[in-house]
Amino acid sequence: MTTEITTKNSSMDMIMDANLEKVTQQLQAIANFQTVVQNNLKSGQDFGVIPGTNKPTLLKPGAEKIQMLFGVTSEYEEIERIQDYDKGFFAYTIKCTLSKNGHKITEGMGHCNTKEKKYIKQDPFTLANTCLKMAKKRAQIDATLTIASLSEVFTQDMEDLQDFAKREQMETMNTGDASSTKVMFGKHKGKTLGEIKQV
Repeated sequence: MTTEITTKNSSMDMIMDANLEKVTQQLQAIANFQTVVQNNLKSGQDFGVIPGTNKPTLLKPGAEKIQMLFGVTSEYEEIERIQDYDKGFFAYTIKCTLSKNGHKITEGMGHCNTKEKKYIKQDPFTLANTCLKMAKKRAQIDATLTIASLSEVFTQDMEDLQDFAKREQMETMNTGDASSTKVMFGKHKGKTLGEIKQV
């Protein structure tokens, strides 16, 4: 009970001690930047609009543009790596740290594994590098969304992004991944890109 009262008092003390004029200016600056971001990013290239949702999903090119606007650099750290060659399971967790002039600004986390829905029908042994790159991309976007409270503007839920899921996969696949990708339309339906190339 005492701890709860102390916490409430501390929160109220912070509010009472806050420079409301400065807070108002900061909030306005954030709102202005959000407007600039929304007006300068391109739909279908920098973000994807998902029918039936109230927020677009930020894509890698958009995250990179936002980072350039802020003048921040990104560094990546591998937090977890699972490479089970016996069971064909690969998983990676990556941390992205954004810094400016040598000072840490924020960080984000990203994870990807070969049991995700969009990979489940593919050969997991060809997806290790794809998953690593995907985890890196997700960490980058997660970190970027915290800058200027951009999570109010964009979301990162790639599982809902049906129209861009394939694009995200294509951006991160290597030559081996591409060769094993099956074509799902046209006269080569059912064949892999590698098989088509050999025809």
